[in-house]
Amino acid sequence: MLSLYEAAIMVAIGLIALNAWAHERRAQRWRAIVNERLSGALPDPVEDSDDELAEPYWDRVIRPKIQAVERGFVRRLAPTHVQRDMENKLRLAGIRQSPEIYFFTRMVSSLAVLIMAAIGTMMARTLPLNERILGPVLLAGMVYVYPGIHLNTKFQQRLQEIDRSLPEVFDLLSVSVEAGLAFDAALRRVVANVSGPIKDELGRVLADMQLGIPRAEALQGLARRTQSAPLKRFAGLVAQSDRTGSSISTALKVQAKDIKEYRAAKAREKAASIPIKIIFPMVLFIFPAMFIVILGPAVISVLQLMHV
Repeated sequence: MLSLYEAAIMVAIGLIALNAWAHERRAQRWRAIVNERLSGALPDPVEDSDDELAEPYWDRVIRPKIQAVERGFVRRLAPTHVQRDMENKLRLAGIRQSPEIYFFTRMVSSLAVLIMAAIGTMMARTLPLNERILGPVLLAGMVYVYPGIHLNTKFQQRLQEIDRSLPEVFDLLSVSVEAGLAFDAALRRVVANVSGPIKDELGRVLADMQLGIPRAEALQGLARRTQSAPLKRFAGLVAQSDRTGSSISTALKVQAKDIKEYRAAKAREKAASIPIKIIFPMVLFIFPAMFIVILGPAVISVLQLMHV
């Protein structure tokens, strides 16, 4: 027979699994739409507008109302700058989900777990009062905090992938520009030859430039989104070259050299911090074992002499 806390934990795990399944279904739907667009299999928009009633009732009526409720709920609870930061993190983490749906899902899941756990603890009369109060609150807090930790982890991992790919990107840009390509064509060549998150970010820079945004502003937007120090310096160099009329190839050479020096400095910094970080495992695990091996026989001999 399961206890109430075990049942509440199983319900929370089920909600998390249901949320992950919903995210995967949404991602599959996005992939299907992209594949249809690439294959040219999408019907004519005019024909779709003439046959709106052919769409499912859920997509036509219920889903828009739910999305409106979600937007209104999040707009009252989260400021605009928080929603922008959340949208940036979701996009950089590779999660195709709006901040409204993400925030609303977290709130509803934690509230549902809180209510179910509270009902379960109210039925358990034998539990102490502090456990009956703190148990549901802690469980709901765990359900609310876990998606944020997961999002921040994926966000940081993708930022690290972007930083690791920057030397290759700047080398390709520098070589392409020196070969006679314009900056836009060189950036397009780089996007065609790289992979990972940097490909998506540079693709967005290209899209912004095609919409008429100056390349310096597009690169500054990339630096703000990724929070990368090398990209911030590169955006500043490009803006300076645009103002002064100097060659962009010089800025690319400087940036390629600078990013390599920056990575070498970071590696030296990490290497210098190793002796400090290794102190704690040495004190906790290595030194006690060494003391036992070295002093153990002497202590045993002393104890034997004292007993004799």
